[in-house]
Amino acid sequence: MKAFYIPAGLLIFILGFSLWAGRYVELRTEHWAAQLEAADAAGRQENWEEAGQRLFDAYQDWNSSQTFFHTIMDHDELDEAEQLFAGAFAVCREADDADFHQLLSQLISQLHLLSETQSVSVKNVL
Repeated sequence: MKAFYIPAGLLIFILGFSLWAGRYVELRTEHWAAQLEAADAAGRQENWEEAGQRLFDAYQDWNSSQTFFHTIMDHDELDEAEQLFAGAFAVCREADDADFHQLLSQLISQLHLLSETQSVSVKNVL
């Protein structure tokens, strides 16, 4: 019976960590999406300085989680988000409202995709 406790404990630990990591990613992506929506709102009002600052704040926050994210996620999906951040910075400097809105929408979608890949759902298990 003792031989059962160690594997069962490890499985419980792995399940707990997976559930926690999925929830952590979900909370972080919701936070970043809110920051990006605030940047988008500033861009729509043509307040490009504020839009750039909000985008920078979102990126700094995003960047602070990258070490952990790179250990649990597919690097290609993270790289796609990085490219979208870079594009959003470039378009913000150009003060192009339409392209800024489009890139932020794509970035928010990419962040939600990251969250979805870490969630506990039937499609992720199977």
